[in-house]
Amino acid sequence: MLAQSAMPALPLSITDDVAVPAVKDGSANSSGQECPAGLGVLTCEISPDLVDDVIEVSGCREQRRRLLPARAVLYFVLGLCLFSGADSLAPPGYRSVMRWLTDGLRHLRGVVLPTSSALTKARQRLGAKPLELLFDRLRGPVAGPATPGAFVFGLRLVAWDGTGLDAADTTANATAFGVTQGGNPQVRLLALIECGTHAVIDAAFDSVAKASEQKLARRVLHALQPGMLLLADRNFPGHELWGMAAATGADLVWRIKKNQVFTPVHELPDGSFISIMPTPAENVRYGQARAAGRTLPRPPQGHRVRIIEYTITVKGPGGSTRVEQFRLVTTLLDHRRAPARKLAALYHERWESENGYGELKTRLRGAAFILRSRLPELVNQEIFALLAVYQALCSLKAEAARTAGIDPDRISFTVTIRVARTHASSHRTSPDTVDQARREAIMDLLEDLVPPRRDRQCDRVKKPPKNTFVTKKRDQMTPSGSVKYKIRISRKALSPAQTP
Repeated sequence: MLAQSAMPALPLSITDDVAVPAVKDGSANSSGQECPAGLGVLTCEISPDLVDDVIEVSGCREQRRRLLPARAVLYFVLGLCLFSGADSLAPPGYRSVMRWLTDGLRHLRGVVLPTSSALTKARQRLGAKPLELLFDRLRGPVAGPATPGAFVFGLRLVAWDGTGLDAADTTANATAFGVTQGGNPQVRLLALIECGTHAVIDAAFDSVAKASEQKLARRVLHALQPGMLLLADRNFPGHELWGMAAATGADLVWRIKKNQVFTPVHELPDGSFISIMPTPAENVRYGQARAAGRTLPRPPQGHRVRIIEYTITVKGPGGSTRVEQFRLVTTLLDHRRAPARKLAALYHERWESENGYGELKTRLRGAAFILRSRLPELVNQEIFALLAVYQALCSLKAEAARTAGIDPDRISFTVTIRVARTHASSHRTSPDTVDQARREAIMDLLEDLVPPRRDRQCDRVKKPPKNTFVTKKRDQMTPSGSVKYKIRISRKALSPAQTP
């Protein structure tokens, strides 16, 4: 346990959240004054008291007074994620982010910006544990009982799915996370989200080489509870994972693959039927019996489930028609409580998890950007910070929707990020001015509502790359960037007749 700092206690408000006295310690620039920063309207979710608590619990409190105390560094890491996509060229640099966070305060006597190297060392001192604890405190559903689109059949609608996050191409990251076909080290992330608000109930991530989506799903099972209805795609159904998820008390509606065999045990009036999800051993035994043309006398052992089979016909504006078949497996066995048609119409809500990843990876992090951290520990820190900022933005969205009594889908996530960035440099000290800033931010969000969603289709196609350059191989040597140039003007010899 690190010793408590001998700093004198200072009164704290929401906006002096990272201002701590500091002296010259050689860890930053030579002015010797603290570098204040803040998160504006998001400080209501990520308060100084909460930040101090996670720092204390993680044992990262500084042992001596620094220009960059742990609280300031934690807010700075959150700021890196908040402003990650602010520039279309690349994530802004350390000092650029610190300028945004301290805008309006640098006129104070002695307040200067730390150097990039000082901020890098400060991130390394902080580590990933405080951000992990911070996300753990922030995660969870934010929809209320009256939130439109958040509940169905009296159950909170949730979904999980996996995605990949590309990390900086360094030897340390490649060793820790593995390298994908695209050439960058990649982290696999699985998030359990609330469909109505896109809030993250829990998340887990690991190396793509070590953890599949199914393994990561086991790490978030503790977040499932009775009163939830979990949607998932056809990559997840399996006897073991299904049993573990159902044992939490949550209800399940998962898509299943076409080649999985489910023998009807009891047909229901709505066209669905009761069946058994067999154990792996029973699945093999019944598969061998079908191949041999034999009929076994009793149903297989396994989980009792309900199967819904249906087709969807999509007609495009040009007269094109596309038909797709679906099969769902669910723990909702009562067809009167959950009719097959309603469950079939409900399944498309699973795409809210994909919409959430679009907000997290494209709008917040930045389109086609990778994680900036070059060390595995800092990659973990950055991902937890990204999830924490995303959760705070979802809470702001939900509060705005609740204020107007509308569906959270009507609140633009892009506008939410821009409003949060605008207010990030707002340093208001009294509770009244802080509440006023929050109200102003909510009014800004409500003035730019998204129109109600239309029915639409989007084929899974990939756009051609913008360039045709050859992909760089990992074992390909990078030419040195340090070269010398010598320019020599060639003189052409003149014939005698041309001589002046």
